[in-house]
Amino acid sequence: MAMQANADFKTRLQIWLAKLVLSPSVALMVVFVYGFIIFSVYLSFTDSRLLPSYGWVGYENYSKLWRLSHWETSITNMGIFAFLYIGICTVLGLSLAIFLDQKIRAEGVLRTIYLYPMALSFIVTGTAWKWFLAPGIGLDNVMHSWGWTS
Repeated sequence: MAMQANADFKTRLQIWLAKLVLSPSVALMVVFVYGFIIFSVYLSFTDSRLLPSYGWVGYENYSKLWRLSHWETSITNMGIFAFLYIGICTVLGLSLAIFLDQKIRAEGVLRTIYLYPMALSFIVTGTAWKWFLAPGIGLDNVMHSWGWTS
């Protein structure tokens, strides 16, 4: 009987410990993700411009947006981009995952290609792009040295 009570206590303790450890992350996610989504939706119904302003205008911002001449073009372009991007990423990701799961000849090369971007530090990547785009030494300088001045 004592062993059963001890096992029940350990099970309950594990459940509560998991909830206790995850609760700060969940709370921060609720505030900083969903809270700011709700705040942004609220601000879309106000007369805010660059900085928040809380004068309520209702659906006026949306009616102005829907009357723009480029609205349909923007929505079409966004739909095409999203469809192609999600489709291509899904196909590539699934293909890589399937190939990595199989015993193929070039598995080591494929693993390197697949895992290399995750292995790079954000700082190293940012520094490389900073050097690449620097006006004095980067791509701009190379184009100017080749004769393209504009």
